[in-house]
Amino acid sequence: MPRSMTGFGRAEFKDNRFEISAEVRNLNNRYLDINLKLPKTLINYEFSLKELIKKKVFRGKLTTTINFKDLSLENGSFVINQDSVQFYFSLLNQIKKHTGLKDNITLDHILHFKELIEPENYQKEDEQVGTLLLQVVEQALDNLNEMRNKEAQNIGHDIIYRLQLIEQAVQEVYDRGKKTARSELKKLSQRVKELVASHEIDENRLELELALIADRVDITEECMRLKSHIDIFREIFNTKEEIGKQLSFVLQEMQRETNTIGSKTTDVSISHKIIHIKEEVEKIREQVQNLE
Repeated sequence: MPRSMTGFGRAEFKDNRFEISAEVRNLNNRYLDINLKLPKTLINYEFSLKELIKKKVFRGKLTTTINFKDLSLENGSFVINQDSVQFYFSLLNQIKKHTGLKDNITLDHILHFKELIEPENYQKEDEQVGTLLLQVVEQALDNLNEMRNKEAQNIGHDIIYRLQLIEQAVQEVYDRGKKTARSELKKLSQRVKELVASHEIDENRLELELALIADRVDITEECMRLKSHIDIFREIFNTKEEIGKQLSFVLQEMQRETNTIGSKTTDVSISHKIIHIKEEVEKIREQVQNLE
């Protein structure tokens, strides 16, 4: 079964040494776009975290925010990160020069930036920290997917309902099309009689008229293909997980066949059914855009 692309998940861990929390939020997107917000002290785990995310989420704009606190450092000593201080001071000077501001740069301005002060001799790579971090993020992703699964169930119910409406309408169009074809052939027969009566028979023209009208009024092939697309849609929806792109393609084919039927028919009743089918296909398309 598919998943919705939108959702939120959170997880946290805390003991006498570490405090870790992770929040993940996913929004609609054509591809997987990962935005990872990590503390500077955990930047070395960026690759591992992205690989973990790719195993859990396949499409969407996913933002992961991680907060980390080493409780064992609360009573430790800290040092100034001189490189960061110098960088931000230089950056503020560039902004001041660019904007033409005359105000002096103060300590308060610099302290708005993070990570100017860090623990002394802090080890940025710690096996235990890495294990816990991955566990917390994985749990947050699992919670995200649980929410996405529930939302997808609601979307799925609506899609299946609308698919049934389309299927019913196609059958009605098919049945009506048979009657319309017979009516058109009767009109053709009358035209032939008129030609015979006036002795103005052109064999080539007659064959052309027959071929054109037969092709124009016969919507059997389009209806059969439309029914086949509905079956394929159901099969993909019920048996696969990453289905958003595939279903979008099937809907394009359904729309194409519907347009062809609409262009062929002169029957008002069929035209109304075609409008209804188009509306339902568009509603399904909007829902499919929310699926992974």
